Amino acid sequence: MNSTKTSLIDGVAVITLAQPETRNALTGGEMLEDLLDAIHDAETDPDTGVLVLQAEGPAFSAGGNVKDMVAKDGLFAGNPAEITEKYRETIQQLTRFMATTDLVTIAAVNGPAIGAGFDLVLGCDLRIGTPRARFAHTFIEMGIIPGDGGAWLLPRVVGWQRATELSLTARSIDAEEAVRLDVLLRVVPENKLEGHVMKLARTIASKPRPAVVLAKRLLRQSKIMDLDPFLEFSAALQAVAHSTPEHDTAISQYVERLKDRD
Repeated sequence: MNSTKTSLIDGVAVITLAQPETRNALTGGEMLEDLLDAIHDAETDPDTGVLVLQAEGPAFSAGGNVKDMVAKDGLFAGNPAEITEKYRETIQQLTRFMATTDLVTIAAVNGPAIGAGFDLVLGCDLRIGTPRARFAHTFIEMGIIPGDGGAWLLPRVVGWQRATELSLTARSIDAEEAVRLDVLLRVVPENKLEGHVMKLARTIASKPRPAVVLAKRLLRQSKIMDLDPFLEFSAALQAVAHSTPEHDTAISQYVERLKDRD
């Protein structure tokens, strides 16, 4: 039985982490492989514009499987060179996908997201949680560091100083603090999480697809480009946007709406 479930609704691919018995641990089973396959399928599906990640059970994801760490099994087996290669081929591929995909990614966080589970949430563009959501970078407690790339993600969301504190203390933050730190966009009641997330996802999926893709690329580059090359990049992408049939349709519909107001 697959450890993830996928459905497509109105241009939104919903991937559910479905191993509550392991608290949706990303390693130690088929979860990581199934998740990578599912998100690859979503990215290559022309009908998909938004990807929602959600989870079954009381936790979003416990991250790495501690039992495997103790047994030095699976991802954690072998000499340093072998472990390095395993990280490159597995968990880092997930981080790379989340950082580079043109899909708009939304995390629906129903409970604790710990370690690599926290990093999976951080890799999403938008994040909505319930009061049960909490987050912790617990790697330091295990005597390790975020080999999945979490130390690249965390400062980009919460800033350098706060990332340093959270990384080096392993302190857990609750849902309210997560909103203040921009880890979560908002907190909603548990029974309304799916509705809030899907409303946001459907709204984005309903927009002209090429413009959504180009806008996300532009926002991503704003983190790393200086102003002058960024302006050049903006002009180039805008030229592409002006040339799409979706733009022609959207502007025609806009003009018609203006006529209706007169």
